[in-house]
Amino acid sequence: MKPFDFCPSCATGLEVSEDGEGKTCPHCRRSWYPNSSPTAGCVIVANGRALVTERAKDPEKGKFDVPGGFLKAGEDVLDGLRREVKEELGVEIDVTFDDFVQAIPHEYGDEGDFVLAMGFRARMTSGQPEAADDVEALRWVSLDELDDVPFAWEHDRVLVRRGLEEA
Repeated sequence: MKPFDFCPSCATGLEVSEDGEGKTCPHCRRSWYPNSSPTAGCVIVANGRALVTERAKDPEKGKFDVPGGFLKAGEDVLDGLRREVKEELGVEIDVTFDDFVQAIPHEYGDEGDFVLAMGFRARMTSGQPEAADDVEALRWVSLDELDDVPFAWEHDRVLVRRGLEEA
């Protein structure tokens, strides 16, 4: 995440904080630190194949990832995952915290932004998946095909592999 130059509360120019890791407003004394933005994604497995999505937008347009996306401020991670999957695929999923697989911090795009990507196993409960929102296309892949899929981020390949191996 790029650091702020001006205070989001009062618009005063920020100074480097005493610990050197963030910035502090000399006017209102609030401190601001760069943090990873949370995302939630899932591997959906059916009939020995996992559903992956081709990205319609940058970063990494044309490469593959898993259904999911950024959480809204204050949003429950599972509610956000269900919302993102509904937006991207038009399907309902069943997912619980028992389905948690991994949490991986990584750089997102070329601007120095970082995300914390949380990965889950999920089950489709209704609907037929169709590409929507920021998904260009869908693809069902087997474990044998996984190494040939051009993933945007390697941690998604790991999530899909774990989902297929444990299905």
